[in-house]
Amino acid sequence: MPAISVIVPVYNVEKYLSRCVDSVLAQTFSDFELILVDDGSPDNCGSICDSYAAIDNRVKVIHQNNSRLSAARNAGISIARGEWIALIDSDDWIHKDYLRLLYQGAKKETDIVICDCLVTSNETEQDCNADMVCFEDCSLSGIMQNRIARTRAWGRILRRTTIGDLRYISGTEPAEDSCFNELLFEKNMRFRYTSAKLYYYYMRSDSAIHKNMGRGTLNSIEPLIDRLQKIDDPEKRRRIIQRCYKNIFYPRYLEMYTHDYDEVKARCKKLLRLLRPYLRELSFQKQVLYGIFAMSPMCYRLWRVIDDPTMIDWEKHQRKLLNIKQ
Repeated sequence: MPAISVIVPVYNVEKYLSRCVDSVLAQTFSDFELILVDDGSPDNCGSICDSYAAIDNRVKVIHQNNSRLSAARNAGISIARGEWIALIDSDDWIHKDYLRLLYQGAKKETDIVICDCLVTSNETEQDCNADMVCFEDCSLSGIMQNRIARTRAWGRILRRTTIGDLRYISGTEPAEDSCFNELLFEKNMRFRYTSAKLYYYYMRSDSAIHKNMGRGTLNSIEPLIDRLQKIDDPEKRRRIIQRCYKNIFYPRYLEMYTHDYDEVKARCKKLLRLLRPYLRELSFQKQVLYGIFAMSPMCYRLWRVIDDPTMIDWEKHQRKLLNIKQ
């Protein structure tokens, strides 16, 4: 039984796949299995996966019809044998001591061990001094204040028994990570965290996250509302309700300068009606704030721009693109 099961969903990343897989196979920690899930990739990724399996018995390959990221991760989790699960995106790569440090950073009662990431457009490893990496205990409230820690699937190892029967919700892409974490995280979980940048997130313009961060995120709302019916913990319910509202407000803003914005706005209005009965579970301050944002997209826009003035430049660029298309 391997200590860690590393799961890499693979789709249309022929240019980047070897870098990712090589970074896993070159780990200083060797007690792992690597599960490559070829999600019906139209390029040569399937053959590349098979070639790695032929030369390293730690590599296992699943070939399936294209079912998107959530289903690919679920397929890997379903056959994983490790005590810990590590999810890595196929266009990213990891520090050579990534698995060793995360594994050593865990304690007996730890549920999840998390590191920071380096967002880079370079194609080579950005090294850090492994001897200087230290972990600290962290509460759920601390994790929720860290955007990467609370919203991503990668940059961590998760105890397999902690995941249990929970799986990713198909169709919630590109918000599948945040949805999964909201459903997984419990107040009594034990986290360990380091600010060391051991995971290398490759920033590319054609990635799925850049293509679908707008209206695609709206797909997460109804599945999350359905899951609320099975959750009794008030704090967790509030967290999921707030995630639903955020997954409407931000995409609605991002789509503001598209030619079919009226359609997006109408869909958001429908989803907000579905959420309305749950608004009273939030604090009075959140009820007022979300109520205002629900009624007025421009109020949310103003709040967003005040919080992040760089959005003004983004808006100018979007308006320019819209004018060109018209």
